[in-house]
Amino acid sequence: MLEKNKYKIYYSQLEENANFSSSNFINEDSSFYLFWRSRKKINFDGYADFFFNPLKLINARDAFLSPESFWYVADKVSNVRRRKIFFSKCSNRTLTASGWTFITPFSSNVKFTGYGAQDILLVSVVLAGVSTTISFTNLLITRRTLISPGLRNRRVLIPFVTIAILLTLRMLAIVTPVLGAAVIMVLLDRHWQTSFFDFAYGGDPILFQHLFWFFGHPEVYILIIPTFGFVNMILPYNSTRRMASKHHMIWAIYVMAYMGYIVWGHHMYLVGLDHRSRNMYSTVTIMISLPATIKLVNWTLTLVNNAIKVDLALLFTMSYIFFFLTGGFTGMWLSHVGLNISMHDSFYVVAHFHLMLAGAAVTGCFTGIYYYFFPLFGLGHSKIFGKLHLIYYSAGIWFTFLPLFFLGFSGLPRRIHDFPAVFLGWQGAATCGHFLTLVGVGFFFCVIIEAFFENSYYVSTTLGIPRWQKRIHYYFYKFSYNKHNDSIFKGVPSAKIRLLLINNFFNEFEFYKKTFI
Repeated sequence: MLEKNKYKIYYSQLEENANFSSSNFINEDSSFYLFWRSRKKINFDGYADFFFNPLKLINARDAFLSPESFWYVADKVSNVRRRKIFFSKCSNRTLTASGWTFITPFSSNVKFTGYGAQDILLVSVVLAGVSTTISFTNLLITRRTLISPGLRNRRVLIPFVTIAILLTLRMLAIVTPVLGAAVIMVLLDRHWQTSFFDFAYGGDPILFQHLFWFFGHPEVYILIIPTFGFVNMILPYNSTRRMASKHHMIWAIYVMAYMGYIVWGHHMYLVGLDHRSRNMYSTVTIMISLPATIKLVNWTLTLVNNAIKVDLALLFTMSYIFFFLTGGFTGMWLSHVGLNISMHDSFYVVAHFHLMLAGAAVTGCFTGIYYYFFPLFGLGHSKIFGKLHLIYYSAGIWFTFLPLFFLGFSGLPRRIHDFPAVFLGWQGAATCGHFLTLVGVGFFFCVIIEAFFENSYYVSTTLGIPRWQKRIHYYFYKFSYNKHNDSIFKGVPSAKIRLLLINNFFNEFEFYKKTFI
């Protein structure tokens, strides 16, 4: 009891002396175990009054007024904008000059990106990670407890799209905490005087790039793998046959997902990695093309010798396959270290990346929406608007990003606000292509609005006749097959003439007449 009273007296005296102000810190060196020491001098109004110490967080009022709180940052943003510093020569300090990759040290130091937009962006990433964690936890537990009860060893029987989405949820469960930790470390560097990414104080700026791209590359597969599930559902349905080698297709997406965790270094060939690491990342990146090739081969094989039913979902699937093929092929160039050095940070990288995402991933999402439109909304959709959407969107993506490949071959770097006039032709073509894409997206909204205003019902093209679509295609196929064979064997004598020739000219041989045709 006596020790407890001594502690209370000492604690109250300490609080009186500190008074939550750096001006009252008398013996700072002797109390280093209670008060944090600043990593660097902060030239910021009012910051000295709130020199960070844990005692300050006792009172809610002090917590809200501290520069480490969100509301203090919001107030500073408001003041900065009112003072028109936003338009000064230091405008980058109030913007996200670090880009979408939060490149350090620009994002981790208020000297380069001041209080405001960068902080709000970092906080929003943390909040998005929290919501993602809640969502995938809910869905993974649902999958574990409710999918195919009693068939634990036969889960390969569940639909492709379910397998694909659940795989992406598991990937999210692994990579989301890594990005969240990296962003929180950046916030600590900005406001709590740590030095995770500050080289001058023992930090490593490249560490953040490793953490970010460990999230960033699997995120690409998180976006594209659900579209694999859509395509794997649509092709068998529209081909009236099973998917070619379902087990290998499942194996392919799992291998792509798990190999995606160990190839993040191909985004960082020029940051100073040693040559052995670059070789390893390059080799694994090239290897990841194997499961992608397996998927393309099986999609093609599914389309062979089938009775195809052409509708809007299948047309989008064809467009998706071309986008995926081109995006993956151009990505294989970038996986090689030598070629990547010449193509790095050029428009070639922009074209490859966006052809895979804006082209393949988004087209795959549109494919899934059109395929599941009736189950989702209970409505039929306009075929005219849907085909206009397909034509304008696909053409717009090609017209936008194919010119960027040639700009990349010409050496034009990305992230520049101006370019030589000699590149105006390709740049103009890309701009026109982007407007075509916008028109296509407009037609997609027309599909949605028209469906809800017309309130029409979905009618299958088979008119309810079982297997009619398959049988009529089979008859067309047999007619063409017989006609083709007749044209090939037109010069061959008939069986009657062959028998006559044998009997008259080759009768020294004995034939079994009953079995000869």
